[in-house]
Amino acid sequence: MEPMELLAVLILFAAIVVLLYYFLRESGGVSSSNLRSSIYDVGNRISEGVSEAGERFQSTGEESGESKVSGVSERVSEMSKKTWGKVKDVPISTDVLSGRIDEFLNEQSDQLIKDWSLATKSDVNELEKRYSKVSRDVDDLAKRFDEFRGHANKKFKHIEKRLNTLEGEEETEQS
Repeated sequence: MEPMELLAVLILFAAIVVLLYYFLRESGGVSSSNLRSSIYDVGNRISEGVSEAGERFQSTGEESGESKVSGVSERVSEMSKKTWGKVKDVPISTDVLSGRIDEFLNEQSDQLIKDWSLATKSDVNELEKRYSKVSRDVDDLAKRFDEFRGHANKKFKHIEKRLNTLEGEEETEQS
């Protein structure tokens, strides 16, 4: 097995171990402290297996491959430790991520509302109250305008009668 093939197999195996870890942790079948220690043991076994594979590769007598395998085994063990450190901090469920997003939005809500010109419930409620007041005022104004129009039409009719009367008198005087 060439070093690159060995590395690919080890990475695949590490990914399977990580998936099993999350599955077991989510199912609640294993306590996280026992699971972590067993995963850490598996990581150590992987690095030991890489070392053993390197030793087997060295025993074939290829000197140029000897340094490559030992370098690969060291890199794989370093990567497994780095990966394990990163995997521990990854949130397991979306509830944790949703909670963090909610916290961020609560902390930054005033700034987001200001930046994006958003309306809050209180803004909408205030606008609804103002709209209902304006619509009542418009209805009152429409009623008052109709009353004024009726009164104004009566006055115009009265003025028109008087004007017609005056014109009629003027025509009779001229004739």
